[in-house]
Amino acid sequence: MRRPTPAPKLVILLSIPLTIALFLENFAYGAYFEPGSLAYTFFAGYFTDLAQPFGLYFVLCLLEPWLPRLQGWRVKAWTVFLLPAAMELLQGLGLNVLGTGFDPLDFLAYAAGGLLAALTERQALARLRFWDL
Repeated sequence: MRRPTPAPKLVILLSIPLTIALFLENFAYGAYFEPGSLAYTFFAGYFTDLAQPFGLYFVLCLLEPWLPRLQGWRVKAWTVFLLPAAMELLQGLGLNVLGTGFDPLDFLAYAAGGLLAALTERQALARLRFWDL
């Protein structure tokens, strides 16, 4: 029988991806970073590619009770890397799937996002008493 997710864990798992989505949607980086600067280029080109897999990792954590194959940090980390990587490869083939251009450095951002999320879950969140219940 599936155990219900403890309320504090549920709040955290919902808050992380929602906060990332709201931030990415509403942060006007052009107002803070000068176009052409390194910060502007990083944010416009790679920050979202890192943040989206990070948030997706915690969406997958929410789905674990219903999709047992998602249990384990390695499975989630690979999933949040492979999904955007597949879309990036399609962009490289000329199919604009949630993007308009192929950039091989995006693969590093996807991997970093997934690994940072796994590290956050395994090292920071796992220290909370209720996390592994």
